[in-house]
Amino acid sequence: TDEKVSTAQETTSIHAKSKPSMRRTSIQSSGESRASFDRSSGHVHTSEDTWDEIVQHAWKTADTIERDEGQSLTRATYNGDETFAIPFLVCGEGHLDFNDIVASFNKLEEEAMLVASSHNELCLVLSTTADEGREVIDSFGGSLIGVPLPDVSKIHSGTIDEVLSKGWSVPFSQEQVVAKKSNATEMINHWERIIIVDFTPELGGMKEESDLLEVVNIITNDIQDMGEVGWYQKLDVEEKLKYSLALDESTIDIPSLSDVFSLTAIASAASDNLRYRFWREIFKNGIESKHVCGTMFSTLFVKARSGNYSFELVLNPMDGPPAQDYESSASNPNCVASLVAALSVHPFVLSVKANFPTYHGWNVAQLMDSF
Repeated sequence: TDEKVSTAQETTSIHAKSKPSMRRTSIQSSGESRASFDRSSGHVHTSEDTWDEIVQHAWKTADTIERDEGQSLTRATYNGDETFAIPFLVCGEGHLDFNDIVASFNKLEEEAMLVASSHNELCLVLSTTADEGREVIDSFGGSLIGVPLPDVSKIHSGTIDEVLSKGWSVPFSQEQVVAKKSNATEMINHWERIIIVDFTPELGGMKEESDLLEVVNIITNDIQDMGEVGWYQKLDVEEKLKYSLALDESTIDIPSLSDVFSLTAIASAASDNLRYRFWREIFKNGIESKHVCGTMFSTLFVKARSGNYSFELVLNPMDGPPAQDYESSASNPNCVASLVAALSVHPFVLSVKANFPTYHGWNVAQLMDSF
Protein backbone atom coordinates (compact mmCIF):
# COMPACT_ATOMS: atom_id res chain seq x y z
CA THR A 1 0.00 0.00 0.00
CA ASP A 2 1.03 3.58 -0.51
CA GLU A 3 2.52 5.29 2.51
CA LYS A 4 1.64 8.80 3.53
CA VAL A 5 4.56 11.07 2.85
CA SER A 6 3.24 14.08 4.69
CA THR A 7 0.67 14.95 7.27
CA ALA A 8 -0.72 18.24 8.42
CA GLN A 9 1.12 17.86 11.71
CA GLU A 10 4.42 16.44 10.48
CA THR A 11 5.32 18.80 7.65
CA THR A 12 4.78 22.43 6.91
CA SER A 13 6.18 22.33 3.39
CA ILE A 14 2.93 21.20 1.84
CA HIS A 15 0.68 23.44 3.90
CA ALA A 16 2.64 26.61 4.60
CA LYS A 17 4.00 28.67 1.75
CA SER A 18 7.73 29.33 1.82
CA LYS A 19 7.22 33.06 1.32
CA PRO A 20 4.93 35.54 3.10
CA SER A 21 1.30 35.82 2.08
CA MET A 22 1.07 38.17 -0.87
CA ARG A 23 -1.96 39.82 0.66
CA ARG A 24 0.43 41.45 3.14
CA THR A 25 2.51 42.87 0.33
CA SER A 26 1.69 44.46 -2.97
CA ILE A 27 0.33 42.40 -5.82
CA GLN A 28 0.51 44.00 -9.22
CA SER A 29 -0.82 42.36 -12.34
CA SER A 30 1.34 42.17 -15.41
CA GLY A 31 -1.13 44.35 -17.27
CA GLU A 32 -1.62 41.66 -19.88
CA SER A 33 -5.23 41.25 -20.88
CA ARG A 34 -6.84 37.87 -21.04
CA ALA A 35 -6.97 36.21 -24.42
CA SER A 36 -9.94 37.20 -26.55
CA PHE A 37 -10.90 36.73 -30.15
CA ASP A 38 -12.79 39.01 -32.54
CA ARG A 39 -15.90 37.47 -34.02
CA SER A 40 -18.48 38.91 -36.38
CA SER A 41 -21.83 39.47 -34.73
CA GLY A 42 -23.45 36.93 -37.01
CA HIS A 43 -20.97 34.14 -36.36
CA VAL A 44 -22.24 31.07 -34.52
CA HIS A 45 -19.52 29.92 -32.15
CA THR A 46 -19.04 26.16 -32.52
CA SER A 47 -17.24 23.56 -30.42
CA GLU A 48 -14.55 23.51 -33.12
CA ASP A 49 -14.05 27.25 -32.61
CA THR A 50 -13.71 26.71 -28.87
CA TRP A 51 -11.16 23.94 -29.35
CA ASP A 52 -9.12 26.12 -31.74
CA GLU A 53 -9.09 28.87 -29.12
CA ILE A 54 -8.03 26.42 -26.41
CA VAL A 55 -5.11 25.30 -28.58
CA GLN A 56 -4.17 28.92 -29.31
CA HIS A 57 -4.25 29.61 -25.59
CA ALA A 58 -2.02 26.57 -24.95
CA TRP A 59 0.55 27.99 -27.38
CA LYS A 60 0.28 31.41 -25.78
CA THR A 61 0.99 29.86 -22.39
CA ALA A 62 3.93 27.87 -23.78
CA ASP A 63 5.35 31.06 -25.32
CA THR A 64 5.14 33.09 -22.11
CA ILE A 65 5.38 30.88 -19.02
CA GLU A 66 8.61 31.22 -17.05
CA ARG A 67 10.16 30.18 -13.78
CA ASP A 68 13.36 31.56 -12.29
CA GLU A 69 15.08 29.25 -9.84
CA GLY A 70 13.32 29.30 -6.50
CA GLN A 71 10.57 31.58 -7.79
CA SER A 72 6.92 31.25 -8.78
CA LEU A 73 5.57 30.68 -12.27
CA THR A 74 5.40 34.00 -14.11
CA ARG A 75 4.50 35.40 -17.51
CA ALA A 76 7.33 36.64 -19.74
CA THR A 77 7.42 40.41 -19.99
CA TYR A 78 9.31 40.66 -23.29
CA ASN A 79 10.13 38.48 -26.27
CA GLY A 80 13.35 36.53 -25.94
CA ASP A 81 12.83 35.37 -22.38
CA GLU A 82 13.62 31.70 -21.89
CA THR A 83 10.32 29.96 -21.29
CA PHE A 84 9.58 26.98 -19.04
CA ALA A 85 9.18 23.45 -20.39
CA ILE A 86 5.59 22.22 -20.48
CA PRO A 87 4.07 18.92 -21.68
CA PHE A 88 3.54 18.58 -25.43
CA LEU A 89 1.50 16.03 -27.35
CA VAL A 90 3.61 15.01 -30.35
CA CYS A 91 2.35 12.75 -33.15
CA GLY A 92 4.25 11.39 -36.12
CA GLU A 93 3.74 9.20 -39.15
CA GLY A 94 3.81 5.48 -38.51
CA HIS A 95 7.25 4.93 -40.09
CA LEU A 96 8.92 7.19 -37.50
CA ASP A 97 10.70 5.61 -34.55
CA PHE A 98 9.73 6.48 -30.98
CA ASN A 99 13.33 6.68 -29.79
CA ASP A 100 14.36 8.86 -32.73
CA ILE A 101 11.61 11.36 -31.96
CA VAL A 102 12.50 11.43 -28.27
CA ALA A 103 16.20 11.88 -29.04
CA SER A 104 15.38 14.80 -31.34
CA PHE A 105 14.09 16.64 -28.27
CA ASN A 106 17.29 15.76 -26.35
CA LYS A 107 15.30 13.53 -24.03
CA LEU A 108 15.89 10.06 -22.66
CA GLU A 109 13.41 7.29 -23.41
CA GLU A 110 12.06 7.35 -19.85
CA GLU A 111 11.35 11.09 -20.13
CA ALA A 112 8.62 10.50 -22.71
CA MET A 113 5.39 8.49 -22.69
CA LEU A 114 3.96 6.61 -25.65
CA VAL A 115 0.21 7.24 -25.69
CA ALA A 116 -0.82 5.79 -29.08
CA SER A 117 0.77 3.59 -31.70
CA SER A 118 -0.53 2.15 -34.95
CA HIS A 119 0.63 1.35 -38.45
CA ASN A 120 -0.16 4.91 -39.57
CA GLU A 121 0.66 7.02 -36.52
CA LEU A 122 2.32 7.13 -33.14
CA CYS A 123 1.82 9.76 -30.43
CA LEU A 124 3.79 10.56 -27.32
CA VAL A 125 3.94 13.11 -24.52
CA LEU A 126 7.10 14.86 -23.38
CA SER A 127 8.02 18.23 -21.89
CA THR A 128 9.79 20.89 -23.90
CA THR A 129 9.84 24.64 -24.44
CA ALA A 130 7.77 26.28 -27.15
CA ASP A 131 10.84 27.28 -29.19
CA GLU A 132 12.41 23.84 -29.05
CA GLY A 133 9.07 22.23 -29.85
CA ARG A 134 8.64 24.28 -32.99
CA GLU A 135 12.26 23.74 -34.06
CA VAL A 136 12.14 19.96 -33.72
CA ILE A 137 8.70 19.63 -35.32
CA ASP A 138 9.80 21.76 -38.30
CA SER A 139 12.94 19.64 -38.72
CA PHE A 140 10.80 16.61 -39.59
CA GLY A 141 9.42 18.34 -42.68
CA GLY A 142 5.74 17.75 -42.05
CA SER A 143 5.90 14.15 -40.81
CA LEU A 144 5.68 15.28 -37.17
CA ILE A 145 3.12 17.55 -35.53
CA GLY A 146 2.78 18.73 -31.97
CA VAL A 147 0.83 20.98 -29.64
CA PRO A 148 1.20 22.05 -26.01
CA LEU A 149 -1.05 19.71 -24.02
CA PRO A 150 -4.25 21.72 -23.34
CA ASP A 151 -5.21 21.99 -19.68
CA VAL A 152 -8.75 20.68 -20.17
CA SER A 153 -7.38 17.51 -21.78
CA LYS A 154 -5.57 16.72 -18.52
CA ILE A 155 -8.83 16.51 -16.55
CA HIS A 156 -10.38 13.05 -16.74
CA SER A 157 -13.92 12.90 -18.08
CA GLY A 158 -16.57 13.28 -15.39
CA THR A 159 -14.18 14.59 -12.73
CA ILE A 160 -15.73 18.06 -12.37
CA ASP A 161 -19.28 16.68 -12.29
CA GLU A 162 -18.17 14.18 -9.68
CA VAL A 163 -16.47 16.59 -7.26
CA LEU A 164 -19.45 18.96 -7.48
CA SER A 165 -21.99 16.22 -6.75
CA LYS A 166 -23.66 15.81 -3.36
CA GLY A 167 -22.46 12.25 -3.00
CA TRP A 168 -18.79 13.06 -3.56
CA SER A 169 -18.54 16.39 -1.71
CA VAL A 170 -16.48 16.39 1.48
CA PRO A 171 -18.70 16.34 4.58
CA PHE A 172 -18.10 19.28 6.90
CA SER A 173 -17.44 18.28 10.49
CA GLN A 174 -15.53 20.16 13.15
CA GLU A 175 -14.94 16.94 15.03
CA GLN A 176 -12.38 14.33 14.09
CA VAL A 177 -13.93 11.03 13.02
CA VAL A 178 -12.19 8.11 14.73
CA ALA A 179 -14.81 5.34 14.86
CA LYS A 180 -15.09 2.88 12.00
CA LYS A 181 -18.36 3.10 10.12
CA SER A 182 -20.21 -0.05 9.12
CA ASN A 183 -23.49 1.47 8.01
CA ALA A 184 -23.46 2.23 4.27
CA THR A 185 -25.11 5.62 4.73
CA GLU A 186 -22.52 6.59 7.34
CA MET A 187 -19.74 5.38 5.04
CA ILE A 188 -20.90 7.89 2.45
CA ASN A 189 -19.85 10.65 4.82
CA HIS A 190 -16.60 9.15 6.02
CA TRP A 191 -14.61 7.78 3.10
CA GLU A 192 -11.55 9.75 2.04
CA ARG A 193 -12.06 12.06 -0.93
CA ILE A 194 -8.95 11.92 -3.08
CA ILE A 195 -7.64 13.82 -6.10
CA ILE A 196 -5.16 11.68 -8.07
CA VAL A 197 -2.46 13.55 -9.97
CA ASP A 198 -0.01 12.09 -12.50
CA PHE A 199 3.35 13.75 -13.08
CA THR A 200 4.70 14.51 -16.53
CA PRO A 201 6.98 11.66 -17.76
CA GLU A 202 10.29 13.37 -17.02
CA LEU A 203 9.30 13.90 -13.37
CA GLY A 204 7.84 10.45 -12.78
CA GLY A 205 9.71 7.76 -10.89
CA MET A 206 11.51 9.99 -8.40
CA LYS A 207 13.80 7.91 -6.20
CA GLU A 208 12.89 9.47 -2.88
CA GLU A 209 9.50 10.38 -1.46
CA SER A 210 11.10 13.56 -0.14
CA ASP A 211 11.75 14.60 -3.75
CA LEU A 212 8.10 13.97 -4.59
CA LEU A 213 6.99 16.04 -1.62
CA GLU A 214 9.23 18.90 -2.72
CA VAL A 215 7.66 18.92 -6.19
CA VAL A 216 4.13 18.78 -4.74
CA ASN A 217 5.04 21.70 -2.51
CA ILE A 218 6.12 23.69 -5.57
CA ILE A 219 2.85 22.88 -7.33
CA THR A 220 0.66 23.90 -4.38
CA ASN A 221 2.66 27.08 -3.79
CA ASP A 222 2.19 28.05 -7.45
CA ILE A 223 -1.55 27.36 -7.20
CA GLN A 224 -1.92 29.48 -4.07
CA ASP A 225 0.08 32.30 -5.67
CA MET A 226 -2.18 32.31 -8.73
CA GLY A 227 -5.24 32.21 -6.50
CA GLU A 228 -4.10 35.19 -4.44
CA VAL A 229 -3.32 37.18 -7.57
CA GLY A 230 -6.77 36.36 -8.93
CA TRP A 231 -8.37 37.48 -5.67
CA TYR A 232 -6.42 40.75 -5.74
CA GLN A 233 -7.29 41.49 -9.36
CA LYS A 234 -10.99 41.32 -8.54
CA LEU A 235 -10.75 44.05 -5.86
CA ASP A 236 -11.84 47.58 -6.63
CA VAL A 237 -9.41 50.48 -6.19
CA GLU A 238 -10.57 51.33 -2.68
CA GLU A 239 -10.23 47.75 -1.51
CA LYS A 240 -6.73 47.50 -2.93
CA LEU A 241 -5.71 50.56 -0.94
CA LYS A 242 -6.45 48.65 2.27
CA TYR A 243 -3.44 46.45 1.65
CA SER A 244 0.26 47.21 1.70
CA LEU A 245 1.58 49.35 -1.15
CA ALA A 246 5.16 48.17 -0.73
CA LEU A 247 6.23 46.56 -4.00
CA ASP A 248 7.12 42.90 -3.96
CA GLU A 249 9.03 42.34 -7.19
CA SER A 250 8.47 38.58 -7.07
CA THR A 251 4.69 38.93 -7.53
CA ILE A 252 4.49 41.43 -10.38
CA ASP A 253 4.31 38.98 -13.28
CA ILE A 254 2.49 36.08 -11.61
CA PRO A 255 -0.68 35.30 -13.61
CA SER A 256 -4.01 34.60 -11.96
CA LEU A 257 -5.70 31.24 -12.30
CA SER A 258 -8.36 32.90 -14.47
CA ASP A 259 -5.59 34.16 -16.78
CA VAL A 260 -3.99 30.76 -17.35
CA PHE A 261 -6.97 28.37 -17.32
CA SER A 262 -8.16 28.13 -20.90
CA LEU A 263 -11.94 28.16 -20.37
CA THR A 264 -11.79 31.47 -18.48
CA ALA A 265 -8.95 33.04 -20.45
CA ILE A 266 -10.42 32.57 -23.93
CA ALA A 267 -13.96 33.62 -23.00
CA SER A 268 -13.31 36.56 -20.69
CA ALA A 269 -15.04 38.99 -23.04
CA ALA A 270 -18.12 36.82 -23.54
CA SER A 271 -20.30 37.63 -20.55
CA ASP A 272 -23.14 35.51 -21.94
CA ASN A 273 -20.94 32.44 -22.25
CA LEU A 274 -22.30 29.81 -19.85
CA ARG A 275 -19.01 27.95 -19.67
CA TYR A 276 -17.14 31.11 -18.74
CA ARG A 277 -19.74 32.12 -16.15
CA PHE A 278 -19.61 28.63 -14.61
CA TRP A 279 -15.84 28.75 -14.10
CA ARG A 280 -15.83 32.40 -13.11
CA GLU A 281 -18.18 31.58 -10.21
CA ILE A 282 -16.14 28.49 -9.29
CA PHE A 283 -12.94 30.54 -9.04
CA LYS A 284 -14.64 33.52 -7.37
CA ASN A 285 -15.97 31.28 -4.59
CA GLY A 286 -12.94 28.98 -4.56
CA ILE A 287 -9.21 29.54 -4.89
CA GLU A 288 -9.59 33.13 -6.15
CA SER A 289 -11.77 34.15 -3.19
CA LYS A 290 -10.53 36.14 -0.19
CA HIS A 291 -10.08 32.95 1.84
CA VAL A 292 -8.17 31.32 -1.09
CA CYS A 293 -9.30 27.92 0.27
CA GLY A 294 -6.65 28.15 2.96
CA THR A 295 -8.22 25.52 5.19
CA MET A 296 -8.28 23.01 2.32
CA PHE A 297 -4.55 23.44 1.74
CA SER A 298 -3.70 23.35 5.45
CA THR A 299 -5.56 20.11 6.21
CA LEU A 300 -4.96 17.91 3.15
CA PHE A 301 -2.53 14.97 3.17
CA VAL A 302 -0.22 13.84 0.40
CA LYS A 303 0.30 10.17 -0.49
CA ALA A 304 2.88 8.92 -2.96
CA ARG A 305 1.58 6.31 -5.38
CA SER A 306 3.53 3.29 -6.56
CA GLY A 307 6.82 4.21 -8.19
CA ASN A 308 6.40 7.92 -7.39
CA TYR A 309 4.93 8.54 -10.84
CA SER A 310 1.87 10.15 -9.27
CA PHE A 311 0.43 11.25 -5.96
CA GLU A 312 -2.84 11.60 -4.10
CA LEU A 313 -4.23 14.69 -2.43
CA VAL A 314 -6.43 13.43 0.40
CA LEU A 315 -8.95 16.17 1.10
CA ASN A 316 -10.51 14.70 4.24
CA PRO A 317 -7.91 12.39 5.80
CA MET A 318 -9.48 10.12 8.40
CA ASP A 319 -6.57 10.60 10.81
CA GLY A 320 -6.09 14.28 10.09
CA PRO A 321 -7.31 17.46 11.80
CA PRO A 322 -10.92 18.53 11.19
CA ALA A 323 -11.64 21.66 9.17
CA GLN A 324 -12.67 24.67 11.26
CA ASP A 325 -14.11 26.79 8.46
CA TYR A 326 -16.51 25.62 5.75
CA GLU A 327 -15.97 28.26 3.05
CA SER A 328 -12.20 27.80 2.87
CA SER A 329 -12.25 24.02 3.33
CA ALA A 330 -12.52 21.07 0.96
CA SER A 331 -16.20 20.84 1.98
CA ASN A 332 -16.75 23.85 -0.28
CA PRO A 333 -17.11 22.23 -3.74
CA ASN A 334 -15.81 25.43 -5.36
CA CYS A 335 -12.47 24.90 -3.63
CA VAL A 336 -12.18 21.35 -4.93
CA ALA A 337 -13.27 22.16 -8.49
CA SER A 338 -10.92 25.14 -8.70
CA LEU A 339 -8.12 22.94 -7.32
CA VAL A 340 -8.70 20.46 -10.16
CA ALA A 341 -8.56 23.29 -12.71
CA ALA A 342 -5.43 24.76 -11.11
CA LEU A 343 -3.66 21.41 -11.16
CA SER A 344 -4.47 21.03 -14.85
CA VAL A 345 -2.67 24.25 -15.79
CA HIS A 346 0.54 23.34 -13.99
CA PRO A 347 3.53 22.33 -16.17
CA PHE A 348 4.43 19.43 -13.86
CA VAL A 349 1.01 17.78 -14.17
CA LEU A 350 -0.02 15.26 -16.83
CA SER A 351 -3.49 14.32 -15.62
CA VAL A 352 -5.99 14.90 -12.80
CA LYS A 353 -8.92 12.76 -11.65
CA ALA A 354 -11.07 12.07 -8.60
CA ASN A 355 -11.34 8.73 -6.87
CA PHE A 356 -14.54 6.72 -7.26
CA PRO A 357 -15.66 4.42 -4.42
CA THR A 358 -16.43 0.85 -5.38
CA TYR A 359 -18.46 -0.31 -2.39
CA HIS A 360 -22.25 -0.60 -2.37
CA GLY A 361 -22.68 2.59 -0.35
CA TRP A 362 -21.59 4.59 -3.37
CA ASN A 363 -24.83 3.63 -5.11
CA VAL A 364 -26.67 5.26 -2.23
CA ALA A 365 -24.48 8.34 -2.52
CA GLN A 366 -25.27 8.68 -6.20
CA LEU A 367 -28.99 8.50 -5.50
CA MET A 368 -28.68 11.46 -3.14
CA ASP A 369 -28.12 13.71 -6.15
CA SER A 370 -31.55 12.83 -7.51
CA PHE A 371 -33.39 14.38 -4.56
